[in-house]
Amino acid sequence: MNPLPVIPVPDPADLAPALDRLRRLVLCETPSYAPDALAAGLALMRAELAADGLAVAPETADLAAAGAVRATYDRGGTLDGPPILILGHLDTVHPVGELAANPWRIDGDRAFGPGILDMKGGIVLALEALRRAGPHLTRPVEILITSDEEIGSPRSRGLIEARAKAAACILVPEPARDNGGLVVGRHAILRFALSATGRPAHAGRDPARGGSAIHRLARAVVALEGRSVPGASLSVGVIGGGLWVNCVPERAAAEMLCVAADDARRDEILRIVAGEADDRLAIDLASERPLWRTGPGDRALYGAAQAIAAELGIAVSPEVSGGGSDGNFTGALGRPTLDGLGPCGAGLHAHDEHLDLASLGPRIALMANLLARVGHLPTSN
Repeated sequence: MNPLPVIPVPDPADLAPALDRLRRLVLCETPSYAPDALAAGLALMRAELAADGLAVAPETADLAAAGAVRATYDRGGTLDGPPILILGHLDTVHPVGELAANPWRIDGDRAFGPGILDMKGGIVLALEALRRAGPHLTRPVEILITSDEEIGSPRSRGLIEARAKAAACILVPEPARDNGGLVVGRHAILRFALSATGRPAHAGRDPARGGSAIHRLARAVVALEGRSVPGASLSVGVIGGGLWVNCVPERAAAEMLCVAADDARRDEILRIVAGEADDRLAIDLASERPLWRTGPGDRALYGAAQAIAAELGIAVSPEVSGGGSDGNFTGALGRPTLDGLGPCGAGLHAHDEHLDLASLGPRIALMANLLARVGHLPTSN
């Protein structure tokens, strides 16, 4: 028999304060490219963490540069040792004003709003789990909330990796997989910047004298996306070019996201990209989330979660995800990481993004019990 008490699944009526917090976070829109909105969101996050009794780190230059909030819970100084790191992000892909298309609301057993699943619901879930696990913790818990995950974590990667190296293990409440599964590995995510050049000319009078940068870029988009295969996808998601409709465009640019399931597929993507570049098209690797291969520490964390899930009557499974998260960085470092601990739902990055309320209580209990039991697990992969 497990000597540790099982933290039960909360009654839905007991989650009213958590839903109130979720409403506050959703109503504070935080797109990755809106500095003022992010500043307001991070200020709200500091207030929420302080309200839960966590020691919020001062806004140092390092934290400000990373666009992050860090806080620690050590039960009044009675817990020591390497902490459990909970890693989350506040930024979303939804622009300010998305609330008009997908307003905060509860409709039956679903809660709606921009960023509610990815990943404001996960942040709320983690804080509620920490509150319930507090009396049973055997080591401190550190929470790091960043604001640039959706754009590849260019500001916060160094801080994430530094805090992960100091942690016993990392728990990431990103959304659950569609089947409720937990994530024990992730594919590599590569972001490329494409820049095409042309020769300007009058588009009405002398089009033949020009060379269209847009045309060169368009051919590249079709060619690159057409090389996608299972385990190695190439997708252009941002594109623009030209200044005047009556000018043959001299400049055009795009951003491409590539997903590689393993090193061989990553190498193949790099070969494809290099083969498409020429003197009129530059393609540069802008950032990369490294491949996270499942290690022994990751498996130990999943094993603990699986045992807890069985006690709670929750179905989970170990999954490797094609989507990226900041768990890529920590897992690739060899730090024991378990991802996908957030709630279930659907509509990620879409106008109908929503959270399944029925999943909230069971997954709070899953994470709360995991926080209480990971003290004895391996601290490396």
